[in-house]
Amino acid sequence: MIIKMNVTTQNNRLLSIDLARGLAVFFMIAVHTLEVFASEEVKNSVFGQIIEFFGGPPAAPVFMTLMGFSFIYSRKSELKPRLLRGFKIFLSGYILNIIRGVLPFTLSTYLKMDIIETFPLEKLNGYTILTIVDILQFAGIALMIMALIQEFKINKYVILFSAFLISMLSPFLWGLNLNIPVIDQILELFWGDQPIEFSFIANKIAFPVFPWLSFPLLGMFLGDTMKNANDQNRTFKHFGIGGILVLLIGVAISYSNVDYHFNDYYHSRQGGMLFMCGFVVFWLYINKLILDKVPQNKFFDLLFRWSNGVTNIYFAQWIIIIWSIAFFGINQSSYVTIILLILTFTFISHFINEFIIFRQNKNKIKQTE
Repeated sequence: MIIKMNVTTQNNRLLSIDLARGLAVFFMIAVHTLEVFASEEVKNSVFGQIIEFFGGPPAAPVFMTLMGFSFIYSRKSELKPRLLRGFKIFLSGYILNIIRGVLPFTLSTYLKMDIIETFPLEKLNGYTILTIVDILQFAGIALMIMALIQEFKINKYVILFSAFLISMLSPFLWGLNLNIPVIDQILELFWGDQPIEFSFIANKIAFPVFPWLSFPLLGMFLGDTMKNANDQNRTFKHFGIGGILVLLIGVAISYSNVDYHFNDYYHSRQGGMLFMCGFVVFWLYINKLILDKVPQNKFFDLLFRWSNGVTNIYFAQWIIIIWSIAFFGINQSSYVTIILLILTFTFISHFINEFIIFRQNKNKIKQTE
């Protein structure tokens, strides 16, 4: 396999993948900051819409697709450790819910802060906040599913077709339950749909397995295809062409009823899912072109480091953002404030990630002594 120097890292990971994931980290922080703090005027402006877009398809769908892609490239192939890692990530989602949600909510209630009066308490309370299904819960489940798929050596085209079926059929599953509380709590993880529509919390089930599993499955197909390609440059071109075609099909399907197909971001229907899947694949090709045309630089190096610290940064930025509500309120900030907050939160999250990496490396050195 011939791989150009500007395409791979020392660990044989595609640099274009790290670039896309690093950019997604910044887009993630930007859109979370906008959704929590920006006034309606800022949100509805061109500035706000640009951030919303780049915090959409180039963010979470990219993260999840690249999780599947990287899974194929991972050297660790044993089932048990992968299942255990998936379960730990799943649990970490609830730990984050406590730190960024239950604790500040409880403290604000105890201190009788004005901000609590703005909460729709009939939909949003301590228990609801604890059981919100965010990307970490989904990522943990997806990792366990991918581990089982690889264990049974399922053909990559079966995986791709499964991703397509999930995209098409998920809307028919949303909200189904058995009216048995314990079981329904589990089913929520897979196809829950409980709109809250309060500020930055659109739905209690932000990342249901259906349809979001489509993205890591798509990533597994792309990763397997790339890993076994004789010419990765040609394969990237095929990705670009295929991505555009799927994207356009999604646009065509959605054209007659955009609101229906895009629903809310977390519960996109058939046209919306095809659009986002196509965009993600095309976006990977764009990142490859950027690396081909732009010389290696410190900004790229920074993005690569963010790519390797996604989970650390995800934790850090949410905790910082939510606890900052006490100082800036919800949906009250101007353009200048939003820009400054995005830069500040990114800066702090970066250094938290660097500190964690430093401590991890230090512990590894101690273990080898």
